[in-house]
Amino acid sequence: MNREEMERQRRRRKARIKKKKRQARIRGVVLLIVIVVLFAGAFHKLKSLAGNGASGVGGNQIEWFVLKNMDALNPKRAYTPQEIGNLTNNIINDRIEIRLAKGENHITRASDYAYDAGEISDIIQGKREYTGKKKIAFLTFDDGPNHKITPQILDTLKEKEAHATFFVVGKSVGEKNRDVLLRELSDGHAIALHSYSHDYHKLYPGRVANAAAVEEEAKKTQGALQDILGKNFHSGVWRYPGGHMSWQGLEAADSKLKDLGISWIDWNALTGDAEPASRRPTTAPGLVEFLKKSMPKNDDASVIVILMHDAETKQLSADALPHVIDALRDDGYSFGILK
Repeated sequence: MNREEMERQRRRRKARIKKKKRQARIRGVVLLIVIVVLFAGAFHKLKSLAGNGASGVGGNQIEWFVLKNMDALNPKRAYTPQEIGNLTNNIINDRIEIRLAKGENHITRASDYAYDAGEISDIIQGKREYTGKKKIAFLTFDDGPNHKITPQILDTLKEKEAHATFFVVGKSVGEKNRDVLLRELSDGHAIALHSYSHDYHKLYPGRVANAAAVEEEAKKTQGALQDILGKNFHSGVWRYPGGHMSWQGLEAADSKLKDLGISWIDWNALTGDAEPASRRPTTAPGLVEFLKKSMPKNDDASVIVILMHDAETKQLSADALPHVIDALRDDGYSFGILK
């Protein structure tokens, strides 16, 4: 091997060593970012536990968002300073995006399209006149969360740039569905209460409301959500399993909910995805057609609250949702959430 070839090999070795050192430095910077953000999250959580009223969610939520951004990181390639900067900005932005509106059931940036559930309930019952100028549709999904249907619903809502309110069952709220709940918030949706057990016999023995059971289940579901989303989370929205119109003697239960800062709401339109099999649509177009026929035929149609479901058995609802959103937009509706 001549001297010139030896020199070329030496330069190549030197370049490889330099590249490895650069990669190691960049990986070190990324690791430092992660450590700093995780530490900040843990510190924030400690502050929250100390009861100092800090806003936003706790350290575990921030950690989840950091890991989400780290998913695409390839340890075998070098990252430019600009790429590292973008990663850092994404982590910071995600922390901002998940920040709760204090004492609410949505994040701060969703406030512009969040409407008081009590007022909307009065409007769809004909107790209050709607004085707004735009048509508003409230997409609502009962019986989640889960990892089968709820993520499909969220994917469609994101793609279509629409928002919804998720009425969750308390017994399904926990660590196993933490990621789904966090995504519901971070994507700009609202989370509402749909009892803890969804047990008609417990809530309405003899078809008459048990006010104490309703109160207990509202508190348990709220507490389960706060364990995941932080003590600043508060949902002021409740839907009775089966609907308010289906049961008797609800006055005392309504009063108990009001004392907890919670309003109940039913619906004035539905896709029929939970109707008895004899009249339940079996195709996505059928669900859309059912919805159109169920909508109010007078001025009240300016505000519609639509009943749908995201239970694990509701694949057809997930399939139909893009068509539902398109049909509503074609009719001039914008989408709101309930708070």
